[in-house]
Amino acid sequence: MNLNIPDTRQRILARRLDDGLEIVAADAATEFDVSLDTIRRDILALEAEGKAHRVRGGAVPISKPVAPLHSRLAGAGGINPNIAHATISQIGDASTLLVDGGSTTLGLIAHLSNFTGRLVMTPSPWVAIACQENDIDVFLLGGKLSARGGIAVGGLALGKVADVTADIAILGACGIDAEFGLSTDDYEEAQMKAAMHSAAARTFVVTGAEKIGKRARHHTLHMNQIDLLITDADQGATELLTRSGDRVITV
Repeated sequence: MNLNIPDTRQRILARRLDDGLEIVAADAATEFDVSLDTIRRDILALEAEGKAHRVRGGAVPISKPVAPLHSRLAGAGGINPNIAHATISQIGDASTLLVDGGSTTLGLIAHLSNFTGRLVMTPSPWVAIACQENDIDVFLLGGKLSARGGIAVGGLALGKVADVTADIAILGACGIDAEFGLSTDDYEEAQMKAAMHSAAARTFVVTGAEKIGKRARHHTLHMNQIDLLITDADQGATELLTRSGDRVITV
């Protein structure tokens, strides 16, 4: 294999990014026995093709947009019980929750206690129905329904969120990265998540390991705006997040 050919190097780097691995430019230059500038040009080429997000010192994987929620739920295996239990423990007796859409946050509802006075506010009709099935009081924040995340978006929905307040906002993630923060595939969904954060005293992000270290299309929140990240990623995957002082619970 001739590593002096740009296409060859870039195919190798692209495969690693597809596998969720980060590219450290200095390490890649040593491995391929080429200059650091050559690797930087490779990364620029991959970024131009939509295969990488360039960061200081290298590149990180780009999150591929997910399928619409209704199609994902059909084959979903449910939330990792350890994530659910850790999140419920952190919620405690908070009486008002703003709960995002998505399969992970939806999976929390079955584990959520329905003590008197608790209210879940959500832009997701799926979450709202799950709350009713679990005898939890729910307030549905309506508006245009986004297919990908299955939540209400747009001016009407944002106006509804601006008129409420909650103890905790519980958000899902399309990507979460130490430098880029929380990110979302859809711009209007990113706006809704940011609005939910603004309406809550605290913000939790709950996500599986596959979203850690990745960047979706639209920046949503900086890491210092997130009070707690709960994930089943191992400590190696979350090292950059914890090193930055972010509060992370790994299960």
